[in-house]
Amino acid sequence: MHVFHPTKLISLFCFVYLITFFTLHSQAQNLSWTSTDQGYQLTEAGAPRLFYQSATKSQDGKYPRANYIHPLYDVNGEIITEDFPADHLHHRGIFWTWHQLYVDGKRVADPWISEGISWKVTHVNPTVINEEQAQLKATIQWIVAEKAVVEENITLLYERMDPELYKLTIEVTLKPLVANVQLGGSEDPKGYGGFSPRIKLSETVGFFDSNGQVLPQELPVGGGPWMNITQQGPEDPGVVILGEPDKLPSYQGWILRNKNSMQNMAFPGKTPITLPEKSPFLSFRNQLLVHQGLKTAEIDFYHNDFINENE
Repeated sequence: MHVFHPTKLISLFCFVYLITFFTLHSQAQNLSWTSTDQGYQLTEAGAPRLFYQSATKSQDGKYPRANYIHPLYDVNGEIITEDFPADHLHHRGIFWTWHQLYVDGKRVADPWISEGISWKVTHVNPTVINEEQAQLKATIQWIVAEKAVVEENITLLYERMDPELYKLTIEVTLKPLVANVQLGGSEDPKGYGGFSPRIKLSETVGFFDSNGQVLPQELPVGGGPWMNITQQGPEDPGVVILGEPDKLPSYQGWILRNKNSMQNMAFPGKTPITLPEKSPFLSFRNQLLVHQGLKTAEIDFYHNDFINENE
């Protein structure tokens, strides 16, 4: 009869333990946050995915801003956002802001062009949820004339779906710290303001919603609750912007441009709205699908998931 020697049994246990340890360790390290003096870098398997800019950044002292995402990378490691583009130096990666900021009836700042305001990031909590999900929560104060007038709380959630797709969900809540704070978009018929990704566009860029191609116009255009911005065709690689337009106050529609611009789900337009001073505060969510090709039915499926997450 063959007898299993104890030393062999111990060696087997050690081998299994080491394999398990290194497997779990490598999984736990699949997603990782690293802090710098400028902000927080998310990497996946050692490759960069996004950077949250928490420190104030400017170009030669002009257009100082913080609290935005840049760079954002696609699944192949290519940077797909722009910061300080020559045509609009105030544009910055994935950002959300407005032209008009009023306090007690007085125009105090133009956050869109970083005039009369600064953003002070007071708290950041980056976490890794599991090997496919990472989250960052931050609290930001809007400072006007050395006084905090709005407290902003954000949550960024990164989710890897498959080798050719990841999701990035951005949730923003705005709590006024003084009475009668108002926000408004651009003071023209375009009325742009709100969630505004500045994405690198191809020379043949295409825009598609669930009904097909959407042609950019000077003024806001209609469209569904999501917009697929691709290299050219409806199933080409690109970025889908998803939102909840039915929950936005005074939603204006899509501001779309095929070059030299951000893309925007515009609200509240040129007429300012007053931020609620009690809960529920003004809150909105958007999601980006960064992909190498998605069919309309697949995007509809992800949008349904996005909507149901908040029910």
